[in-house]
Amino acid sequence: MAFLTPLYLLAGLAVGLPIFFHLIRQTPKGRQVFSSLMFLEPSPPKVTQRSRVEDWLLLILRALAVCLLALAFARPFMRSQAEAAFEKDDGRRFVILLDTSASMQRENLWEMARDEVDQILEGIEPADAVSVLIFNEKTSSVISLAEWSSLESSSRESFLREKLKELRPTDSGTNLGAAMISATDLLVEQEGRQNLESKLIVVSDFQTGSQWEQLNGFPWPENVQVELISVKVNETTNAAAQLIVNQSATDNSVRVRVSNTSLSEQEQFEIGWVDEFSAEETQIQTENAVSVYVPPGQSRVVHAPTPPQERIPQRLKLTGDQQTFDNICYVARRSPWEAKVLFIGEEAETGPESLLFFLEPVFPSTATRTVEIFDWRTSENEPPLEGATISLVIVGEELTEQQLVWCREWFKSGGQGVFVARTAEQASQLYSLLEIAPQPVREADVPDYEMLASVDFTHPVFAPFDDPRFADFSKLRFWKHRVIDVDAIPEAKVLASFEGNSPAILEVPVGKGRLVVFSSGWNRSDSDLAVWSKFVPMMNGFLEYLGKQREFDPVNYVGDELDLAQFQFESEIATIRMPDGEIATGNVNEKFHLNAKGIYTLAATEEALANENAIHLAVNLPPAESKTDPISFDLLKAAGVPIQTQSIRNIEDAQNVGDQRQLMNRELESQQKLWKWILLLAIFFLLSETILAGLRQRRTSRSVPATES
Repeated sequence: MAFLTPLYLLAGLAVGLPIFFHLIRQTPKGRQVFSSLMFLEPSPPKVTQRSRVEDWLLLILRALAVCLLALAFARPFMRSQAEAAFEKDDGRRFVILLDTSASMQRENLWEMARDEVDQILEGIEPADAVSVLIFNEKTSSVISLAEWSSLESSSRESFLREKLKELRPTDSGTNLGAAMISATDLLVEQEGRQNLESKLIVVSDFQTGSQWEQLNGFPWPENVQVELISVKVNETTNAAAQLIVNQSATDNSVRVRVSNTSLSEQEQFEIGWVDEFSAEETQIQTENAVSVYVPPGQSRVVHAPTPPQERIPQRLKLTGDQQTFDNICYVARRSPWEAKVLFIGEEAETGPESLLFFLEPVFPSTATRTVEIFDWRTSENEPPLEGATISLVIVGEELTEQQLVWCREWFKSGGQGVFVARTAEQASQLYSLLEIAPQPVREADVPDYEMLASVDFTHPVFAPFDDPRFADFSKLRFWKHRVIDVDAIPEAKVLASFEGNSPAILEVPVGKGRLVVFSSGWNRSDSDLAVWSKFVPMMNGFLEYLGKQREFDPVNYVGDELDLAQFQFESEIATIRMPDGEIATGNVNEKFHLNAKGIYTLAATEEALANENAIHLAVNLPPAESKTDPISFDLLKAAGVPIQTQSIRNIEDAQNVGDQRQLMNRELESQQKLWKWILLLAIFFLLSETILAGLRQRRTSRSVPATES
């Protein structure tokens, strides 16, 4: 038994008062003189030298009442009550969740968290089972309950402490909700007895961007207790630089969002390129730095300063901030994609009846690419470009023998193209181009117009339209089209078909390359394709898909899964240079996990990493990690988390350890409330003493004889 306010036990010394009053005897102070007794000699009562207790029962009742009152005010509680409930079991189970996200890189937070785990281990009994999980964006195990039980009891703590020394905070985000749910499921799965105590202990900074919202509505098991231990920093200012747009090597294309936390004490910051030749690793070039004013709780978007001409920097740094873990912003500088389109088109048609008439406005140059269209028939050379420099070939007329031979070799070597069936005669040349047995091609019998009946929204070109807002293809009309026997073409895949089930767009593999076939043209006499609202994004989709444009996400974050297939490497294995310089490989058919911030370099082989055509990706911290304001535990309680103890500690302050212990004692005492039962018992003894004293007094008064007059 322990006491919340033990000083009240000193009131138990008052138990001596009833004993003192029982032992002393007092002679009557008042005297009544009777005339009939004036001639008698006084005879005072004889008092023995040692007083003795005449009513032991009353004395015991009064002493017990005083002791119980003192005990009730001391507010006792049973420390071993929880352990006693599990004496018949194997011990308690603890799952410790340790935060290793990027925000734990802040000022001494990681050291504080490890000290917290050490303090938890000091209270572990030999019969207890402990599991330690680390979490950031994902949750992984350091030691499981089974592994803990398999170790010798004398070596468990030392083994775990050695494991913890090897851990460091990562660059990943925080998914607190998923981690707590996984840990709770682990406790429930291992439950073998109903009376086994299970506790989940979370050690984290509990920052606002920790994705705790998943806990809303989660059904917590009744026997699982949750203890939250929050580690905090002294410096409250945290501003972050986050990349928004990084499209090309042009100066104005790099935009950065500067965010400031609501508890920040700073408002003025600077952002500039890191001087790669400075003695200090992260020294910025102050001559072209940009000043940014960001009030607490707000954000501002700024253009990156003009980089120096003599070199291409890759790191932007924010200065003026107290917390530096999220002040570096990585930028992958790259030149726009140069796309060259070779058009083999008609000679007679001009204006809206010409396919070429619509191509130039359909393929505009942007910040991420430049597009040049070359017409075979107007060029002096045959063909006008080297095959290696051509991104896409568009065939819109009947090919000459020379063009046919060149196109066959182009597709066999891995070239990509679009074949537009303008007439039935010209469309029949498709079989010759594919080097398969010729089949008859006829003009479709269209009474007024036909429409598309189905579209393959799983194809990369049509996938962006797989949304109720954009999936309506009913407004597109075709006046003419050619009927192509798709069954006669091996491995042909229909991407869109007409109402009569005739293919409208199909894709055919040719050697190492691919050919997309349109059974109708986009000239005005064939269809409404050219004036259709989805024509421009569809054609640009085919340019990027067939032309192997290396698509880059606007921003990549740590924890993202990178689709290597989008880069269309020639081999099935891609080579990746990590930010720390290590070389890794990945299957192009699988996702590659980005687990660190910095610049990633991708190529087909290790030798190609040094080429100028190698792909550079910038990977930055998740923006949510910069939201370092602590969340209120009241929000977690409102979400249903059964928080047993809100342990908010700062290891550097030794008094907080005592405060935490006092908080735990206070909560345990408030749960047991033994003082109420003790107070009721004291009242019972006082009532018993009052009734007994009254009975004794009445009996004494009856036994005294009446005095004669």
